[in-house]
Amino acid sequence: MKSMRSSRVDSFISKPIIVSPFSPISEVMGILQQNNIYEVFIQEGDKVSTITMREILKASDISMRASSLMFYVPKLSPDDTIGKAARFMNDYRLRALPIVKDGDVEGIVSTQSLCRALVSMKMLRGIAISKIMTRKLLTIDKKESVSKARSLMLKNGVDHLPVLDSGLLCGILLSSHIVLSMFPREGLERGAFVSKPSSHLDIKVSGLMDSDVLVCDPKEKVLSVLKRMLTQEKTYYVIHHWDEIQGIVTYRDFVFFLAEPEKLDIPAYIVGLPDDPFDAQLAKIKFMRNAKALRRSFPKIEEIRSTIKTKDISDNKRRYEVNVLIKAAGKLHSYSEEGWDLPSIFDLITEKMRRLLTKKRKKWKRKRKKFPKII
Repeated sequence: MKSMRSSRVDSFISKPIIVSPFSPISEVMGILQQNNIYEVFIQEGDKVSTITMREILKASDISMRASSLMFYVPKLSPDDTIGKAARFMNDYRLRALPIVKDGDVEGIVSTQSLCRALVSMKMLRGIAISKIMTRKLLTIDKKESVSKARSLMLKNGVDHLPVLDSGLLCGILLSSHIVLSMFPREGLERGAFVSKPSSHLDIKVSGLMDSDVLVCDPKEKVLSVLKRMLTQEKTYYVIHHWDEIQGIVTYRDFVFFLAEPEKLDIPAYIVGLPDDPFDAQLAKIKFMRNAKALRRSFPKIEEIRSTIKTKDISDNKRRYEVNVLIKAAGKLHSYSEEGWDLPSIFDLITEKMRRLLTKKRKKWKRKRKKFPKII
């Protein structure tokens, strides 16, 4: 894993599709559909921006210029590492980054190209997909409107919404489904110009979803699921067991642990990591990433420490107890959680810490208002 993380990005380069900032959104949509891609890039001088399927969801008029929806993205040089690229992808929730040489976009590195390299990693053999899946996921009922699904995607920065019927999985709605339904099929040709989108936002989710959902069992192996995604050219798998949704995996979940270590401006320690190298690596990444997010939300945090204890070992299963100690504004705050899956424990603790620290911050602000400082 370390060798791949330190590899140069130009080893994974693929051809970018560049459009003009003056291109109408309808033309961009046609290019995305025609090439079966998620994003295009725009270069203006030394700046590079992108337009993604999810950004196009914001379009009120598909005749508007591409420049109205584009946003600037970090640039990579050919000698930058995969670890750096993966960190940027995680931080900015991007599927591709531009590689710039001598002032021009030479190519891109994508989550998909990195995942193709991952299928040869020995470290992933024998790892269950449940280890890396995203457990906390959004769903939507099939009777809801596509407009509501669009709002959920934009608000939460997601492109995949499993669809439920009486609580059971019956389909999936992707951002691309909504985008490509925004104007008539005959308009999905490169260069097409359509002044007004169709009214598909008013229909029910059931009328636009894909009922043929890609599902797998939590015990299936990471490499098996990843190979199927790449072969089928799909961007997700829903983890499903006993009629219940357990989680979802996308390319970002696989690329997650390729990211170089996060850097914090405060002391952050983790001790007692398990012997399993995969669990240890994933736990370290989760801890540092969550610590960085907490520090960004609560600048008063001065130090974060985590201690892991292995409580039970039976049938090759380990139960963990994780304690996180936070020093903030001169006071110590302790949080604990137990479970079988170490990475998900860190997610649970982080969510708990965020809620409690938010309450403390609101309480502190109320006290300040109640007792104003006298000058």
